[in-house]
Amino acid sequence: MPERTEQHETHAASAEVLKALADPVRLQIMDSLAEHPRGVTDLARTLPITRQGTAKHLGVLRRAGLVETRPGPTGESYRVIPAPVDEASRMLARAADRWTTQLELLKQAAESAAGGSGAPEAAEEADGGVRPASPDSTS
Repeated sequence: MPERTEQHETHAASAEVLKALADPVRLQIMDSLAEHPRGVTDLARTLPITRQGTAKHLGVLRRAGLVETRPGPTGESYRVIPAPVDEASRMLARAADRWTTQLELLKQAAESAAGGSGAPEAAEEADGGVRPASPDSTS
């Protein structure tokens, strides 16, 4: 089995981040924590789920490396760790750039194949839309 490369590890980490963010409640938690650190109880008051549900979602975000805890005067508070989100964002931007480039090349190839006219109908209109019968037609 081939060994894992640094690129593979980066993609695996970004995939975990994207999976963790693929939930509307967790996105809402991230938005809330981006404003300022909060405890579980404080977060739960702003969410459509229980305190226990909030704690479970925070666990998913923590395991994905998106949040960390800090001890505070009234218990632990959670805060966002921006680096994993930034890396996933850069990975998606690179993928979007590659697709944009590939689609542009495909467009250029299609236009070249059409003789640069960009409109296959132009050839039909030039000869009245009548095409000669092929030599092997039996009609």
